[in-house]
Amino acid sequence: MAAPDTVLPVACLHDDVVFPGEVRTLVVEHPAVRAVFEAHPEPDTRVVLAYAEDGRAGADLDGCLAVGTEARVLDRVALDDDALSVVVQGIERVKLGPVVSPAPALACHIERLPDPSPGKRRPTLRAKQLIGLYERLIDATDRHPKGLLGVLRHNQGNLERLPDLLGAGLQVEYGLRLGLIEAETTEARFDAAVALLRGEFDRIQVGKEVDKKTKREIDESRREYFLRQQLKIIRKELAEDDLSQREADGYSEQLDALGLPEATAREARREIERLRHIQPSSSEYQVIKTFLDRFFQLPWGQFNEEHIDLPRVQVALDQGHHGLEKVKARILEFLAVRKLNPGHKGPILCFAGPPGVGKTSLGRAIAEAVGRAFYRISVGGVRDEAEIRGHRRTYVGALPGKILSGLTRAGCMNPLLMLDEIDKIGSDHRGDPASALLEVLDPEQNDTFTDHYFNVPFDLSKVLFIVTANYLHDIPRPLLDRLEVISIEGYTESEKLAIARDHLVPKVLHEHGLLPAAPQVGEEAVRAIVRGWTREAGVRNLQRSLEQLARKIARRQVESGDQAPVTVAAETITEFLGPPRFSHDEGVDGDQVGAANGLAWTSSGGEILVIEALKMPGKGKLIITGKLGEVMKESVQAAYSFTRSRAERLGLEPGELDTVDLHIHFPAGAVPKDGPSAGVTVTLALASLLSGRAVRADVAMTGEVTLRGKVLAVGGIKDKLLAAYRAGIAHVALPKANEKDLMEVPAEVRGAITFHPIEHVDELLALALRPLTGPPELAHEAIDDELRAPL
Repeated sequence: MAAPDTVLPVACLHDDVVFPGEVRTLVVEHPAVRAVFEAHPEPDTRVVLAYAEDGRAGADLDGCLAVGTEARVLDRVALDDDALSVVVQGIERVKLGPVVSPAPALACHIERLPDPSPGKRRPTLRAKQLIGLYERLIDATDRHPKGLLGVLRHNQGNLERLPDLLGAGLQVEYGLRLGLIEAETTEARFDAAVALLRGEFDRIQVGKEVDKKTKREIDESRREYFLRQQLKIIRKELAEDDLSQREADGYSEQLDALGLPEATAREARREIERLRHIQPSSSEYQVIKTFLDRFFQLPWGQFNEEHIDLPRVQVALDQGHHGLEKVKARILEFLAVRKLNPGHKGPILCFAGPPGVGKTSLGRAIAEAVGRAFYRISVGGVRDEAEIRGHRRTYVGALPGKILSGLTRAGCMNPLLMLDEIDKIGSDHRGDPASALLEVLDPEQNDTFTDHYFNVPFDLSKVLFIVTANYLHDIPRPLLDRLEVISIEGYTESEKLAIARDHLVPKVLHEHGLLPAAPQVGEEAVRAIVRGWTREAGVRNLQRSLEQLARKIARRQVESGDQAPVTVAAETITEFLGPPRFSHDEGVDGDQVGAANGLAWTSSGGEILVIEALKMPGKGKLIITGKLGEVMKESVQAAYSFTRSRAERLGLEPGELDTVDLHIHFPAGAVPKDGPSAGVTVTLALASLLSGRAVRADVAMTGEVTLRGKVLAVGGIKDKLLAAYRAGIAHVALPKANEKDLMEVPAEVRGAITFHPIEHVDELLALALRPLTGPPELAHEAIDDELRAPL
């Protein structure tokens, strides 16, 4: 043992640790370290081995641990490569003191560490823990010597010796061995040894897991490789070898033949390359193939030759549609401009009108007349923006939008696309389809329309768009701004007779197989059907009634075997269609007090709307029934207020209205009603009720009233006048501001009805109210007696 305060030469090591009692051969290459051993060639020379913390040898003790190992030099052998092989034996751990002499004869004072176990030596729990951990370690791996376990068990009573034996026997890194040398107390050395064993055990376990997973992946890769090789051979036997290559080559040839712009072709080329490297059995293969099939189904560069011959278009429109002269004229103007300037980006036509007036068939007739393909797209009820722009391909079940799908079915880039029921388009959390249509219908930007499914720009500027709608006020304003509205109102009775004679009856008889023995359907029979079984602006229900008539005749002929022609007269219509559904005279029956004929506009055209008023003892309450909207309720309130302001003129005593309740009713209470055109009719009904003067049954009216009694203009004049004409009304009062709309009314209607433009309600009262035949109270009593009379 070294005496206290002994001076010994110091060799600073950087890659090896010598523990007390261990004999180890050191290969010394650093000149400073080698000089220490060469300066003391005596046998059994004692040196102090210091250890560099940073793993680098040096000529001084900077960066070395404070604890080193005193060792005896047993042998020295010079190597060929200027290195020295030194055999040393560790004696004990010592503490390094101040340096006595610098390199090359580096020496320092050393201080021997105290003996931690001077008494009786016996095994402790820490020693058993250390030995148990090493036993688990050698069970887990063959890297460490198993013979060391017996040495540890034999020395388990020597607590200071166990960490040295463990450090000398373990095959671990330099940095981990330093922890066993550096700790000064026995407890700290045991903690370091336990940590070292546990860390080594964990490392071994992790390594095993990694090896296990690696082996499993390698096995799976080998298995997949073998299966793919077998599949390749099977496909080769079945002549399906390189299917993806052949498919990709086919698509590449199609793409080259189209000659698309690079911006458009880039997306398709990318998908073709993906298809080339994917196995046909993969689900992704089918997704890509479906995309490419749809991409090449688009009519890239395919155009139908347009031939605009205006006389031919005129003939086609006249043959397919009776009347509608204004609409036909506008269509011919539109086509004339296109003939002179094919590149003209004109407005988008919007056919607006009630159902059954021929909006869709007009579009089909235009397409046939000019030689364009026709395709109809119904956008009614569409709420998802993706139905217009398409779904992105990241979604399962993605599809192109309706626009490009319609072009695919039309088979060319310049068809006539009709967007039907555009006023019934909706919006919710999935987007606003109307906003998506803004780009489609805008001639300034639809030449680069991009469908989300294809993700490439597509030129829609050559497409002729026509849209249809029933209600203009349901179309969003930005969308309506891009449309040129062509209104198609209802047909008169004579027009319906002509349509039935020239179009509907021959069509229905042909469809039902009745032409060999065609029944004779006279004009009076058709007139009876129009009056008794239909109430509409168009002719859709008229066609249904004729179809029902044809079915009855067809069954009769089949059951009886008699193919003789049948004559259908007006008197025999009920045998086929049953009792009439509607009364021809829809207005009030005779002059009545408190009942007036109003004119209303509905989606199926104009109608007569009878408004009734009744008074009863009460407290001045106003009751309104008939399922009215907010606009119509406010109109009734305005009419009521105006009538109260004229109470004295109507012959009422002051305060009399506070003793009665007034009830205003709009018949057909289950049908929702709203609009601003019932004000004058309500005012007339109230004035008649309060004055006791009857309203003329041959007068109908429309218009809104203000609190001052001024009559305001309303819409739907033509449809309302057609309804009055169908009901046999002789006089119609309408706002003075709507007098200009009479130009649109057919001459047949203008000749049968006398029009009375009014500016103030007083003019209407003078026109429609009958004079009193007696005192007002007697007139009221007569009305009350009539109400009390038995039915």
